[in-house]
Amino acid sequence: MLKEFLVNVLPVVIAVIAIAVPTWLGIRQTRVSRHTNNIQAMLELLAEFRSASFHDQHDYVCARLQQEHSPDVGVRGLPHDAKAAFCNVVYYYQSLANLTVFHIVDQELFLPILRYRIIHVWQAARPYVERERELRGSDGSYLSALEELARRTADLPHTYLHDRIADSRHVRRRRWWRSR
Repeated sequence: MLKEFLVNVLPVVIAVIAIAVPTWLGIRQTRVSRHTNNIQAMLELLAEFRSASFHDQHDYVCARLQQEHSPDVGVRGLPHDAKAAFCNVVYYYQSLANLTVFHIVDQELFLPILRYRIIHVWQAARPYVERERELRGSDGSYLSALEELARRTADLPHTYLHDRIADSRHVRRRRWWRSR
């Protein structure tokens, strides 16, 4: 009886294992591939932060642009240096927004890290963007991905990054205790 049961059940168990292992490996490979895409994009985008000129332009857009130039001129009416700073900084975040909107990179990697910057750049750029939309007679699509990214970012609790760090520490501690 036991022998007949094993003869019948053993092939089923082997078949299930033969299906489960490649499926698990495929899912894991997909996850690794996705992380590889995220890492490459993140490294390329964050490389800009090593540039002192980017930081200078970022500070200019967020702190001085509205003091020195009226949003009534839109983006196109800004003087060359102001427009260069605006385009470099704002289109940087627009590129990031496009990558997250189209799910090329995971927004959970970028939004917590760049939350403060995204919100402040959008606050500084918004009057110029809205005026530029008026001047273009556009349907509102000009820099709309950045606007959406800023909205999503503002919806995150201000403690989101700290909460993720705390969760990460908790997971590491749990893994450490299991390995003992």
